[in-house]
Amino acid sequence: MEERSDRKTLELAREMVKAMKSHVQGGVSQYPSLRALVPYLMAGIKQVPNELIPLLPADQREMSAMARDAAVHELWRGGRSVLAMDECLLSALSESSAELPKAVVRGLRYRNPLIVLTTPDFSDEDTDYYREHVGIPLVAYTFGRWDNAQLMCSMHDDRFEDLGVMFVGYISTPKGLVLQMLRCTVPLDRQSTTVAEAVARTVSGFHFNDDLGERDITRLATWLRKYLTQVLHTVSYAGSNPQDAELYRPPVKRAGKGKKTRRPRQEDVTEFVKLGSLLSRELRELRTVKPSEVLKEIDDCTCVEFCDEDPNSACSLSGIPHVHPAAQGLGFGPCPEHPDRPGDH
Repeated sequence: MEERSDRKTLELAREMVKAMKSHVQGGVSQYPSLRALVPYLMAGIKQVPNELIPLLPADQREMSAMARDAAVHELWRGGRSVLAMDECLLSALSESSAELPKAVVRGLRYRNPLIVLTTPDFSDEDTDYYREHVGIPLVAYTFGRWDNAQLMCSMHDDRFEDLGVMFVGYISTPKGLVLQMLRCTVPLDRQSTTVAEAVARTVSGFHFNDDLGERDITRLATWLRKYLTQVLHTVSYAGSNPQDAELYRPPVKRAGKGKKTRRPRQEDVTEFVKLGSLLSRELRELRTVKPSEVLKEIDDCTCVEFCDEDPNSACSLSGIPHVHPAAQGLGFGPCPEHPDRPGDH
C-alpha cells in the first residue's frame, strides 16, 4: 500500500478542516443559537440561558452534539496545527510498548493539534466493514477535558486533566458519503502509563450504544483501539522527540501588483508538522539489509558485551560492546567487523 506524500497529507488535512467548517455551518443554519452556545462549552459554563436551548428533547440532543463538534473545532482554530506521523514508523510503534507520560501530553507545544491518521487499507476486511457500519476516520482532533471529563478546554489550560479525542471521517450510506464524528476521553490520572494501557482503559470506559449487538460492540472496540493507538503514539512521539519534527508553515500567496495581499483564510492550516522522518529512515535502512549480510556480520564479529559472569575475566567495559582478550583466543586485537570498538588491554 502506497503512503501519502507530505503534500497529499496536508491537502487531506485541509479538506477535512473545510468539511468540519461546513458541518458547523450546517448546524448553525438548523439551530441559529448554536453559535452563541459554543463559548459556554469552551469556557466550561454549565448554566446556559434557556433561550439557547430548543424545546424538543430530540432537538436538544442533536444541538448539544453539534455544539460539541463546533467547540472542538473552535479549540483547534486557536493554534491550527496539524501533526502527521511517518506511516512506516507509526506502524512499527503500534507494535511497541511506548510510554505515555502525563507530563509529555500536558507539555505538548502544539495547541490542540489535528492529527492525520494512516492511509486506509481497503483490501483489509475490517476496513471494508468500518466503511459501511462505523465509518473510516481520516483525522482526529485533540483537546483538553476536565471535571471528570464532563467539560472541555484547551490543552494549554491549567484545568486540563484528561485528553479528549474526536475522530472525523466518512461513513458510506445509500445516499453517499456522510461526515462522521466519534468522541472519547483518554484518562491521564497516572503520572505515566503505556500507550497500550491508556487505550485499554479508554475502551473499557467507553459508552457503547445500547442498540448495538455483541458482535458490533466487539468490532467497534477493535476500531477504537486501532485508531486511538495511532493518536496516542503520535502525541507521545511529538512530545518526547522534538528533534525529529519537521515544521512547515504554508505560505500566504502574494497578491499581484497593485492588489492587496490576501489574508489567510480563517480555516487555513498554519503549522504542518511531519514527525518521525529521521527514525523512519533508519528503520527503512535496516529493513533493506539482507539476512545473509546480518548473519555474516554475526559470524565474523569477535566483540563481547557482558564479560562479568566470571570474575576472572571481568573488565571495566562490561555492559557495552567491546573487544576482550578471551574473545580473540590469542589476545587483544581489533574486531574484523567493528574496528573502532573499545578494547580491554
